[in-house]
Amino acid sequence: MVKKRLLLWLRLCRAGPLGVIPVKALPLLFCSPLLAALAVANCAAQPSDSTQPQPGGSRARAVNDYASLVDYFRAAGIKVQAEGEVEQPFLSVKGRAIKIHDEDVQVFQYSSAGAMEAQAARISRDGMAVGTSKIHWLGPPHFFKKEKLLVLYIGDEAKTLKTLETALGRQFAGQ
Repeated sequence: MVKKRLLLWLRLCRAGPLGVIPVKALPLLFCSPLLAALAVANCAAQPSDSTQPQPGGSRARAVNDYASLVDYFRAAGIKVQAEGEVEQPFLSVKGRAIKIHDEDVQVFQYSSAGAMEAQAARISRDGMAVGTSKIHWLGPPHFFKKEKLLVLYIGDEAKTLKTLETALGRQFAGQ
């Protein structure tokens, strides 16, 4: 029972700012002084955004470019295979194709986050059009973005989608 309360506390603690006890978790403090001490200590020890825990328990720097994305995957124990350059006629930069979980992923790195955002703004919410061009994909498109990166995955493999979401956040366009 104590372990279950501690896990609930830890989940609630992560939802609040560092070192601040979330109001919704206060009733748990009165259940056990030991539980309260452990939980408060855990809140104070939460890592900063630049060193968030990565899958597999390792820590890696934040994902902000192609190299850090590949580093992130490798630190998580995910095999990354470089596949060469790739071009999409509706994007202004060439990208690099990589393979993770035996799935092809296209990574486009821009000179700045602003340049990437300008390109991302042209992609329709469902990922089926960019600007005035309609696209016929071979599978469902999934677009992710973070910092200077725009990442495209065409497919529906749950493991690959989860890996990309963990590294880059939720997709901003696609199906």
